[in-house]
Amino acid sequence: MVSRYLGVLFLALATMHSDAFAISSEPAKEKLRSMAMAARSLSYSGKLVYQRADVLANLAFEHDVINGQETARLRRLSGQPLERAQSGNSLIEASPGPDVLRQGYPLPGIINSEPRQIFDAPYQITLGGVERIADRSAQLVLVESMDGHRHSYRFWVDDDTSLLLRSQTLNADNQTLEQFEFSELTVGPQSVEIAAGEESLQVKVYPITRPDAVLQFSPASWLPAGYQLVSALPSRTGSHRVYTLVYTDGLGSFSIFLELTSSRPEPDMQAILGPTVALGKDYALSGGTLRVTLVGEIPPETGKTIINALDVDGLKGLLSRSK
Repeated sequence: MVSRYLGVLFLALATMHSDAFAISSEPAKEKLRSMAMAARSLSYSGKLVYQRADVLANLAFEHDVINGQETARLRRLSGQPLERAQSGNSLIEASPGPDVLRQGYPLPGIINSEPRQIFDAPYQITLGGVERIADRSAQLVLVESMDGHRHSYRFWVDDDTSLLLRSQTLNADNQTLEQFEFSELTVGPQSVEIAAGEESLQVKVYPITRPDAVLQFSPASWLPAGYQLVSALPSRTGSHRVYTLVYTDGLGSFSIFLELTSSRPEPDMQAILGPTVALGKDYALSGGTLRVTLVGEIPPETGKTIINALDVDGLKGLLSRSK
């Protein structure tokens, strides 16, 4: 669902296999396991502050579990109303405007439900000190990138419940790209009323689909170690065929959008907002253009390397099979 996380790298380590980074502490890894479980199994609510680049927002979060089914709701408390929610296998977006996809903020339950993928990626995971967050005792867990191809993270985990109380995403220069922190937290049964009292909001519902099988086709001759293809789905934008490939290492993720158009190639595009980079590159084909867009929480140079290593002939064949 929702979907996000310190490190400086020595260049001599960049070519080593991820197994060489087996210097993570078991207590730190166990903290991440407990945090992943608590985020999805406990009912809780609270208020938090979110910051990314020049964006600062006060948010309210609610999470409830009834008969094994999760319901979560994240609301913006300042500025225009905005809401993101999950109920079972549905994603709900409520916004004043028509364009609700890719808006909003990440839900606090950001750790992959199976942390093993994180442990297989080139991260060093260690414990920091104990700090006070939201008037509670929290253990700091450091998740450091060891290859420069992913961001690093700091997680403050509640000692009593293992819930995530504070999170920071950092770049290779140890600069904070994105963070949130709870100021209040209440643990116990919740009554989550999605889009309640906001009749003026436009509500859209999107199914959360789990493909039966993922096409094991890598569009690039090179990908960062630890990233796995988790979704490969064809769709359409108007009359154009689009193929979306989603990769994750358990924390960071990126998507590659592939589109065949009849227009001429356009100049390369790059945009950066906090931890998220968006890159675009057009490849001229006979009678049209292969448009490639990469969006995700990875360093810009890593994104460029992935796009520049694309197998254009293979991608053309992939799109032709998605008709």
